[in-house]
Amino acid sequence: MSACENKASTGFTLVEVIITLLVAVIVGAIMVQYLGSSLIQSSAPLKRLVADAALQGTADHIIGAFRQTAPSDSAAWNSFQSGIGAAGTNQNNAYGEYRVLFNDYIQFDITGNEIPDVYGTAPENILKIVIAGTGDDALTFLLIR
Repeated sequence: MSACENKASTGFTLVEVIITLLVAVIVGAIMVQYLGSSLIQSSAPLKRLVADAALQGTADHIIGAFRQTAPSDSAAWNSFQSGIGAAGTNQNNAYGEYRVLFNDYIQFDITGNEIPDVYGTAPENILKIVIAGTGDDALTFLLIR
């Protein structure tokens, strides 16, 4: 065997390299097509969990302040309610950062259904609060005097 024959049998030909690169590009394109959205959106559940935890923390702060102050008369109760914020407003206060969706007194009928307080006559003993965080999720809770 001569030196030329030995040299020619080692390595890859240009055609083999081009075919290998072409196959790699095709497989890569298929992988991006099928896994692209999964890879891009893989952090979305974690971000949602963080936003939900922050919203729960805000609710815990509100409930903790309610338990600490325990508003007994109407003036203290109304002061506590106004400290949460009016419906439709964004708040960034000692409770946290949140959007108030509902903050009003409610009452229930004898079957347990909520009665809309269209005349503002609900007794000031059940406060319904609905807040939302940075995400789309909302949290509803009732405070009872």
